Amino acid sequence: MEPIICVIADDFTGAGDSAVQFGGVGKPVRLFLKEPPVSLGTWSLAAVVIDTDSRQARADEAYKKVFSVGKTLCAAGANTFFKKIDSTMRGNPADEIAALMDAAGYRIAVVAPSAPRNKRTVSGGICRIAGEPISTTSLSRDPFNPMTESRVSKLMERRFPNTVRELPLELVRSGGESLNDKIRFETSHGARVFVADAETMDDLKIVAGINVPGGLLFAGSSGLAEAIAGNTVSEKPTLPRIPCGKAIFVIGSVTPTSAAQCGHLVKTGKVEEIVVDSGAILANPDEEKRRVLGLVDTAPKSRALLLRTSGLDSAGSVDASDKASGNAISHFLSEVALATAEFRKSRFLFASGGDTAGKTAAAFGAVCIDFVTEILPGLPFGYFRSSVFKRRMYFISKSGGFGDQDALAKILSLVCAERKE
Repeated sequence: MEPIICVIADDFTGAGDSAVQFGGVGKPVRLFLKEPPVSLGTWSLAAVVIDTDSRQARADEAYKKVFSVGKTLCAAGANTFFKKIDSTMRGNPADEIAALMDAAGYRIAVVAPSAPRNKRTVSGGICRIAGEPISTTSLSRDPFNPMTESRVSKLMERRFPNTVRELPLELVRSGGESLNDKIRFETSHGARVFVADAETMDDLKIVAGINVPGGLLFAGSSGLAEAIAGNTVSEKPTLPRIPCGKAIFVIGSVTPTSAAQCGHLVKTGKVEEIVVDSGAILANPDEEKRRVLGLVDTAPKSRALLLRTSGLDSAGSVDASDKASGNAISHFLSEVALATAEFRKSRFLFASGGDTAGKTAAAFGAVCIDFVTEILPGLPFGYFRSSVFKRRMYFISKSGGFGDQDALAKILSLVCAERKE
C-alpha cells in the first residue's frame, strides 16, 4: 500500500483546506477531531489530518502539542508528514515546524506559505496578500494574531537563529539542480530552514520538487499541499443535492471577507439571515439563545438558514477582543446550530472561522470528517457521521479570510436545491 500522508495543522479550517489536496476519487482525507489514531491500519485513505488547535496557544504550548502528535503518529507507523501553516504566518509556525522536525527526525525544512489561488504569495522574502505585505493589511490589527512582521525568514529565525536561508524567486524558477545544489551547499554550512518565494502554482510545483539526501519536511498552506500532491484529478465526486431548507450556514468569522460573503448570500433571496448579538452572548447567553431559537422557529422552512455574529457589521473589529470571549461566542454558535439542525432536520452544515467550525462539528457528534473534494479554492467538501442525529451530515468549512464575495452563494447553488412548492 502507498504510505498515508500525515498532515498536522494548527487550526480546523486550515486542516481541511490543505489536507483535501491529497485526496482523490475513492480515497478521502480523514480529519480527526480529537486524538490521533494509534495505528494507521489498512484504511483506504490518501491522508490523515490532525488539528492541534494551537494557533492561539503560547509558543511553548504549541511546540508540546505538535511534538506529542508527531511522536504518536510516528509510533502509529507514519513516515511521511506535511506541516500545514497559515498562508499569512499567523500563530506559531516556527515553533510547530521545529516540534515536528524534532519528533519525526527531520534535519531540514522547506517553508512556502504561498497560496496563489487565494492571493497569498511570498516574493522578496515578504509574505503578501494581493501584493501587499501582511504587516500593512488588516492582519496587523488582528486581535488574536497581530502580524507586524512581513519577512518570513525573520519569523522563522525566532526559533531557528542563524540557520534560516531565503530562496529568491529567480533561484526557485531556475529549478532543478541549481536549486538542489544551493540547498545542499547551505545545509553543509549549518542551514536548516529554507524559505521559498512563490507567486504562482508553477513556482510551488518547483518547490515541491526539491529533493536532497536525507529527506526534508515541507511546511506550507493549501498551495504547497496541492503542488506536492500533484492535484490534477479532473474527475470529481458527484455532489449531493440538499433541499435549501436542510442547509445551515454558521459564520463565526469576523473578517471583512466574511461580511461581504454573507451579504452576497442574503441577496440571493434563498436564505433566512439571523444575526446573533455578540454582546448579548457575553452578557446574558440564555436570553440570547431563547431569542435566536425563537427566530429559527418562525423562519421559512424552504430557505437555508444563515447564523452569523453581529461582529461582522464592524468591518473586521471584534465585539469581543479577548480569547475567552471569542471562545464563548464560538461555543454559543455551536449550541445554537445544534438545536437548529435538530429542529429543521438539517443535512448540510457550512461553518466558517476555525474555532467555530471545529466546535460546531464536535457539537454535532463528529469524531472524524472525511473530505472528498475541494468545492471551491480553499473550501473542502466532505461528510461525517453525526452521533447525535444518527445520520450523515454533509460539511464544508472555510477560513474566514478566504474566497470571493460570491463564494457562499456559489456553494448554495452547487449543493442546495430549491424545494418546489
